[in-house]
Amino acid sequence: MSVHYDSILKHIDQHVTLSDQEKKTLCAALIYKKFRRKQYLLQDGNICTHDYFVISGCLRQYEVSLNGKENTVQFAFENWWISDWNSMLHSQPSVYNIEAMESSEVFMIEKNELEKLYTEIPKLESYFRKIFLNAFISLQKRILFQQKTAEERYLEFTKSYGWFEQRLSQQHIASFLGITRETLNRLKGQQHKEN
Repeated sequence: MSVHYDSILKHIDQHVTLSDQEKKTLCAALIYKKFRRKQYLLQDGNICTHDYFVISGCLRQYEVSLNGKENTVQFAFENWWISDWNSMLHSQPSVYNIEAMESSEVFMIEKNELEKLYTEIPKLESYFRKIFLNAFISLQKRILFQQKTAEERYLEFTKSYGWFEQRLSQQHIASFLGITRETLNRLKGQQHKEN
């Protein structure tokens, strides 16, 4: 088994235990792909057909509003999954773009392959259920997060995801927080003074 599979197998091992044969079956269904910085994995208007697991790098999922403003929904770093499940499940054009923020390596798994794996390896359905529940919890937190003041959002962001700042531009952090770059700079300045 290739060394490439280590990260995804370790991640799965944290949730369920697969046999050697089940691991081989899973790995055979994965597509390994490299993406250059600024390369798209998904563009709005296209139907999303894959779920993506980040081996290395960083991806960003965002939509562009009618006035041209980018609204970042989520980032995905090493050992995170990212996709547009609404587009995948309903075969509808996506409203999102998924873009590589850094040179990235990912495993892609096609929707129909995933459905087959659920039947062949029921433990994988349990694994993905746990992943989806965690994603749902994050989404619920994000809804509450967006209702806080800009200052509260920034403080919560730095507390939970301070390490993001080393790898993301100010523009993308501001987009994730739902504030302007100027507001972000002001909040950073304030926090710097207080520390």
